[in-house]
Amino acid sequence: MTLHPDLPMYIRTLVRGENDLNDEIEARLDRDGWDGFPRFLASLFFIAVDRRFSEDAPAGEIIRFVAALREDLSHGGPDVDPTGAEALIRSVLDPAVDYDLTPEMVTKIQAATMYKIFSEGDLSDAELDEILAEATEFATQS
Repeated sequence: MTLHPDLPMYIRTLVRGENDLNDEIEARLDRDGWDGFPRFLASLFFIAVDRRFSEDAPAGEIIRFVAALREDLSHGGPDVDPTGAEALIRSVLDPAVDYDLTPEMVTKIQAATMYKIFSEGDLSDAELDEILAEATEFATQS
């Protein structure tokens, strides 16, 4: 699986709020194609959820997180299905959990969740680099 080389930097600038550079990278990705983005985003989502929640996270913790996520998004972000978001997050923690979401909704939930967890996580540059490298490795595995 190939991954566009700008994807890690795109996420880095997004998480760090470097909007001008993020816009430049996004324009390049729009021009070149977002090769591997769905797998990269899924990898980032998995890592984010794994870092934020324990395997036995109580339902209330996930519900409160999704409520806060939706509140954040109410100021100009995409609308996400709360029940679907809770199920998608829970599916990372428990593979037996199923969800019924459109691919578009999965992408919205993954992107918003990943952004919230990483941008609020007070990550050092080294920690963020490690996460991006791990996600790249996951996304490029066959």
